[in-house]
Amino acid sequence: MTFDADSPSDPFRRGFRTLESLNEERLAPGMGFILQPQKDLEVLTYLQEGTLIEEEPSGRTRALEVGECRHSSARSGRRRRTVNRSLTEYARAFQSCAIPGPKDSRWRDQQKRFSVAGRRGMLRIMASPDGKDDSLRMRQDIRIYSSLLDTGQHVIHELAPGRAAWIHVVKGRIQLVDHLLRAGDGASLVDEPAVSWTAQETCEILLFDLA
Repeated sequence: MTFDADSPSDPFRRGFRTLESLNEERLAPGMGFILQPQKDLEVLTYLQEGTLIEEEPSGRTRALEVGECRHSSARSGRRRRTVNRSLTEYARAFQSCAIPGPKDSRWRDQQKRFSVAGRRGMLRIMASPDGKDDSLRMRQDIRIYSSLLDTGQHVIHELAPGRAAWIHVVKGRIQLVDHLLRAGDGASLVDEPAVSWTAQETCEILLFDLA
């Protein structure tokens, strides 16, 4: 858990801006977890390894493969179970939750694959409020990017006035200003004109551009 709601000492226990949670789920073969939100949420699940089966309360199931993202609107109190389909391999997923915007009451359920080539050496937008560049459309002013970098590659992402960013290292190492971030590390940026980083080795990152 990037943000630990049960830890009084965690300065981000209530999340960061509109980002309520960011969890890494590493599931053993055949194992699963249950999402049962206490309030309506925008949920984005990105699968980095393996294959997951998501089971809805209606009984409908859907597979999520490597490189795919699923965006869904989770209703308060509704249980949704996610299971690692493999009986021999681990699965690794990243799940972020945000509070939906007040002006859009439509419930969405979308899924899309984002190729390695389309994320190599650049930022690829995966989710946005307007569906920019064929991204998943969310009900919140949040933009989620993915990037795969080789050693020495440098990326700059400009931030509009008043916006903030959260960067999370999925694998590898990056240099973010004076800080060396490793897999599992994250950092917030506020009142900055841009966020820029350099890959210290082959790496993968997630970037959240937040209102």
